[in-house]
Amino acid sequence: MTGLHPTDERAVTALRVLRHPDLSASEQLDALLPLLDIPGVQKVLRSNLKPVFEDARTDGIDLSRPPADMHVWLQKPLGRIGDDLGAAKPNTYNARATALSRMYERLRELGAVTANPVADLPRHARERATDPLPSRVELQRLHVHATDPHVRAALHLIDDLAFTMTDLLTLRWAQVDLSRERLLRRTECRLPQASLQALHALARLDAAPLNPDAADQRVFPFDDQQLRARLWQAFQAADVAWVPPSQLRMAALRDHGLVVTASPHLAAHQFGFTDVRAYQQAVDLARALSVRDPDDTAASRGD
Repeated sequence: MTGLHPTDERAVTALRVLRHPDLSASEQLDALLPLLDIPGVQKVLRSNLKPVFEDARTDGIDLSRPPADMHVWLQKPLGRIGDDLGAAKPNTYNARATALSRMYERLRELGAVTANPVADLPRHARERATDPLPSRVELQRLHVHATDPHVRAALHLIDDLAFTMTDLLTLRWAQVDLSRERLLRRTECRLPQASLQALHALARLDAAPLNPDAADQRVFPFDDQQLRARLWQAFQAADVAWVPPSQLRMAALRDHGLVVTASPHLAAHQFGFTDVRAYQQAVDLARALSVRDPDDTAASRGD
């Protein structure tokens, strides 16, 4: 990868940042990530790349000129947590490797490097969740018994669009267009009927969409603990064993992720993914998880 003479200004700047002798790992990432525009959540990418950049700085590795034993050297930054070596879980190791591979792909596209040295790096076997996901029967019972309008809307957004807790807590009325049946988060989504009706009910409740001065008002005016408590109460009312919102989201991807009749790109956007491959991986993982038997959970409660 030596002897390159890139003409793209971004490539030249990226190489300068990677080879700068005085920049810290954090300073390098602060300069590179906006420049490269790597697909994915920037905060997560930064977190996954930071151990590699820190160890490269400590060990004198020039990431723009990877050494011949790059794969051997990467075992340390990809596998450590804090100052410990080999402590990271397989999924953490894989996420770091994927982030680094995406970085090199962007550098290659810009002409800053000639190849991606991480493309053929072996990955660890993916961890599987040990707790089974709720069944569709349980989820339907949960929807029926959700009388709180905010809880009903939250449950439908999770189930219809695979919303995360962050999506729920940061959603503002300015991002919701009920007349067009559209909603904006990282991507623009079409509102399915159940979610649309639930949001209409909330709109009638606080009239925020009708008030231009309240457009920046949050749809769910709670903090994380308050919203989780309301969801937990809905589980109790429906006599459904509690699972966190993250598992509800996986159940949504399991049941609805491959039903969308659209291109892979549009399907990914419908569920809030900007990267089609990440979307497909999430759906595949969700479909591989076990499903909880409602009769078994009832028996465990002594019903």
